Amino acid sequence: MVSCSKVSQELQFFILRSHALRLYRSALRTARRAPPHSRGELEHTIREEMERNRSVKDLSSIRFLISEGMQRLKELNAMLDNQGY
Repeated sequence: MVSCSKVSQELQFFILRSHALRLYRSALRTARRAPPHSRGELEHTIREEMERNRSVKDLSSIRFLISEGMQRLKELNAMLDNQGY
């Protein structure tokens, strides 16, 4: 028999995983807006950052990383908007 807290934790992990994947896809879409000379490096950095944090299992750490990633993506979008991309 599985405890309710275990199921709840697994559900939270599943939901956060979907948020992280959504963030990753959004970041890669945003990278496509970057100037051609920096696009590849930006995509590489995004993939590297996601891969580095792939093994994080602590729910509060995952929430923090997603929040930080969303803030960084918002800043990147603003920068690209200001540069006309």
